Amino acid sequence: MEHNRNDGHNTMLQVPTQPNIGLDSDARHSLVEILNHALANEAVLTVKTRSAHWNVSGAGFFELRILFGSQYEQLDQISNEIAERVRILGGIAIGSLLEFINSTRLDEQPGEVPGIMDLLADHEAATRFLREDTRKCDEEYEDEGTFEMLVSIMRLHEKMAWMLRSYLEPELSHEEKTVG
Repeated sequence: MEHNRNDGHNTMLQVPTQPNIGLDSDARHSLVEILNHALANEAVLTVKTRSAHWNVSGAGFFELRILFGSQYEQLDQISNEIAERVRILGGIAIGSLLEFINSTRLDEQPGEVPGIMDLLADHEAATRFLREDTRKCDEEYEDEGTFEMLVSIMRLHEKMAWMLRSYLEPELSHEEKTVG
C-alpha cells in the first residue's frame, strides 16, 4: 500500500514483498508515522545536545562537556535504532534536516545555544511523547516490538532528564537529604 507524507514522498517502500510479521499494512503505516516523529525528535535533540557540548563554558565546564558528549552519543544510537525499526516495518526513515524540523514535536529556537534547562525540558517532552506513543503501539496496534523499543528509549530519556535535573539541584548535605 502506498502512503504519502505531507511533502508527497512515500513513507512505505514500494517493493513486491512487504513484511509479513503479523501487522497489517495500515498498522505498519501508522507505526512508521509514529516512529518518524520519534526519529525527528531524537535528531533535533541530538543537534541541540551537540550545540550545548560545543558551546559550554564557565563553572562545571568539564563535567557538562562530558555529560553532553555522552548524551549526544546515546541519542545518536537511539536514532539509529528507531530508523532500523522503521525499515523493519517496511517504511522509509526520514533523513533530511527539513523532514526532521517538519516532523519534530520538540520546540526549536534557532540561533540560541541550548542550556541545561532547555535540554531538560526536551528530554521530559520526549518522555511524554514516547509515553503516549507506547500506549498507541500497545493498545491500538498490538505491536510488542515497537512498544518494547519505545519503552526502553523512554527510560533512557527519563535517565538523561534525571542527570540534567540533578546537575541543577543545590548540593545538599547528607542530613538534608535524609530529613523528610
